[in-house]
Amino acid sequence: MNSLSHWLARADELGAQGLYFEAHEELETPWRAAVGMERLALQGLIQVAAGLHRLRLNPDKPEGAFYLLDRGRAKLRASRGLFDSVALAALERRLKAIRAAGKAPKGLRFGLIASRPRSFGRGTDALRKGS
Repeated sequence: MNSLSHWLARADELGAQGLYFEAHEELETPWRAAVGMERLALQGLIQVAAGLHRLRLNPDKPEGAFYLLDRGRAKLRASRGLFDSVALAALERRLKAIRAAGKAPKGLRFGLIASRPRSFGRGTDALRKGS
């Protein structure tokens, strides 16, 4: 069983390398196992990662990417009680700047920090390993 902190750190690792699609894919497993606010938070981060991936692939048509970034940001904001408030505010500022520039950065550490440990349902590790 992995915690929200584990998945946030993993998303950071991938995002820092500009592997937004991979971050999106890896977060889907814990998202499926999560419930309530944790599920909403992971969905928000998935949408942000997907938006960054889409913006990188097609910067000339950013509308879909902006939609995903905005929806993801809204979900992260709605689940703000799960995150360190300073870290969430910093990510929101970075996402606003990315949206204004219309260009995905080569890499982005999302920088989210869980405000308290949370674990997801049984079987998360097995699902992640493809068992």
